[in-house]
Amino acid sequence: MSEWEVALDGDGRVDGESISRLLRAWRARVDARTVPELRGTVPRPGRRLSQAQVARLTGVSEGWYRTLEAGRRQDFSESFLLRVAQALRLSDAETLTLFLAVCGRRPPGELSREHKDLPHGVKALLEQQVSYPAYLSDVAWNVVAANSLMGEWFPWVRRPGANLMRWALLDPEAREQMLDWEDNCARAYLAMLRVAANSDPGDTELRTLVRDILDADADCRRIWAEEHDVVEHRDGHVFRLRLPYHGNAETRVTTHVLLPIQRPDLRFVFITPLEGWSGRS
Repeated sequence: MSEWEVALDGDGRVDGESISRLLRAWRARVDARTVPELRGTVPRPGRRLSQAQVARLTGVSEGWYRTLEAGRRQDFSESFLLRVAQALRLSDAETLTLFLAVCGRRPPGELSREHKDLPHGVKALLEQQVSYPAYLSDVAWNVVAANSLMGEWFPWVRRPGANLMRWALLDPEAREQMLDWEDNCARAYLAMLRVAANSDPGDTELRTLVRDILDADADCRRIWAEEHDVVEHRDGHVFRLRLPYHGNAETRVTTHVLLPIQRPDLRFVFITPLEGWSGRS
C-alpha cells in the first residue's frame, strides 16, 4: 500500500496511516533552529525537527512519540496531544484533525468562550432575523447575543449575564410564562444539564451551573433524582407560552437549534409559532 492510499480498520474507519503521514509532514516543515527550547542543540542549520526533539519538547520518551507518529493506537492523553500540537505549531484545523484521528474527539477547550468575537456572518444573520425571536448561546447556555424580537418576547435576555438555564429553572417568572413548567420545561432542560454534567471535567462553568441550580431549587433536585433521561438539545421541542408580549394569551412555539460551523461552541436558536397561530394578540 502506498502512502497515498487509505487503510480502513474493521469498523470502516481510517487507520493510523493517514495521521502518520500528516505528522511526518507537519514535523518536516518546522525548522529546529526556530524553536527556542532547542537552541544550542541543533547540529546543523536547517535541520527539521527529529522525533527525539519532539519527544523532548513534549516531555515523553522518543519511543512514545514514535508510537504516535507510526499511527499505532495507544491511550494518548489529551495533554500530550496538545503539547504535540504546540511543538509542531499546528493550526486549529490541524489540531482538530490530530485529535479526531487519534482519539475520536475534539480538543478540550477548543474554542474559548472568552476573547472570541462573533463571526460577522452569524451576527448579521441574527440581526437580520426580524420575523422570529432568535438568539445565540454558548455551551453553558449564556446568551451572548439576541435579536430585537427576542428581547421583546423575553426581556430577561437583555439582563447582564443572561443564562437560559438559570432563568428557565430558577426564575419564578419562567414558571408563569412557560406552561406545564415541570413536564414540558424543567424535565427537558434538566435532561440537557445531565449531558453537561458528564462533559469535559475541566469545564468548571458547566459544573458550577449544574450545582447552583440543584442547590437552589427543591423541584429541580427532585426531578434530577427521579429522572435519568439525557437530551443534547431541544431542537423541534414544542413549548406552550403565556407572555406579556402576546397579552398573556397562550402561544405555542417550536424551537430550532443550529450550530454555526465557524463557531461550534455556539447554538443559534430561533423560535417559530406553530402553524395556525396568527401572531401578536
